[in-house]
Amino acid sequence: MRLRLLLSLVLLAPAAQANMASPEEPGTPAGEPAADLAGLRIARETLTLDLRALAQTRLATVDAEYRIVNAGPSRVVPLQFVALGPSVRPAEVWLDGRPVPSLPMGAVRVPPEWALAAETPALDGDPVPYLADDDLARASGVAFVVTIPPGQHSVRVVYGLHPGSYDDGSHPNRVWQLAYSLAPARRWAGFGQLDVRVVVPPGWDAAASLPMRRDGDTLVGRYPGVPGDVLSVSVRAPSPALRIPFRVAGVLAALVVVGFVGVVAGRLVARSGRRARAALPASVLAGVLGGVTLVAFVGIGEDLGDSSAYGYGAIQRLLFVGGPLAMAVGTGLAQSLATWAARRWRTPAPDRLAASPRQTTA
Repeated sequence: MRLRLLLSLVLLAPAAQANMASPEEPGTPAGEPAADLAGLRIARETLTLDLRALAQTRLATVDAEYRIVNAGPSRVVPLQFVALGPSVRPAEVWLDGRPVPSLPMGAVRVPPEWALAAETPALDGDPVPYLADDDLARASGVAFVVTIPPGQHSVRVVYGLHPGSYDDGSHPNRVWQLAYSLAPARRWAGFGQLDVRVVVPPGWDAAASLPMRRDGDTLVGRYPGVPGDVLSVSVRAPSPALRIPFRVAGVLAALVVVGFVGVVAGRLVARSGRRARAALPASVLAGVLGGVTLVAFVGIGEDLGDSSAYGYGAIQRLLFVGGPLAMAVGTGLAQSLATWAARRWRTPAPDRLAASPRQTTA
């Protein structure tokens, strides 16, 4: 009874994790502002996507600063920043370092140039599918009004959003995704230079759809003009340190179980005087126990990471391919050991006769 309970627990532990969530979690895309920008030129934009709080709050921070050149008279400009979905935090806005009031908007006019990402860059293997929080017909965001006098001025906007995530089950950690639409920046009268920084938690993997170099835990890029329609980013925590040790421990533990049962079964068969094939039921049991042990250790090791779901495909492969294969190999190995042990400890025939109580001397 205890054995059956233990087997049920170790088999269900990784499987329960698989039912936590869908592997694809929608994100909140963001982008350049929508407004009547005729006559206003961007000398330089500094865009920072700060993802360092992902592990704790699941939030990213967008920090965009614009050096705006107004070659004409003073302008009152209403600006709207699109952030699809309801998850955007209230924005903070500054004009030349002075705070500007802002309001969350339930319906934002989306520029016709707005572009959505269908995927984010690959960290290994193929690009990662990306799902947006909402569609353009129901866009929300933040709005504010700034008065821009003649000359050059600074407008800075900072707000938070929820990145999306995707987990295909091939890695213990989810891939976090962020998409930022650059296409509306072409609405300005001119656009000089774009500086982009993507800051990630220490040691995390990161990739961007635009060419960027990595400097420590920051991706850095500098571009003349608007370099593309969308900047999409994929980031992921490093593989847990104990993931490989759990795999190794699983293999070693399975070998110990298989070896112990196989040798004991062989010795018992040898003492009974039966053929080695009599140990086959015990060998099958050894294979099952070894397979369950391996699956349990590997499942625990995979579950150490920050996965949105231990992917359905991965758990199915582990339970229905890896597990049965380990059981089959374990059964064969246990039977081989049982055969060896039976031959090793089998009592020779003359000795058995000598030991028989029915044997008499003349």
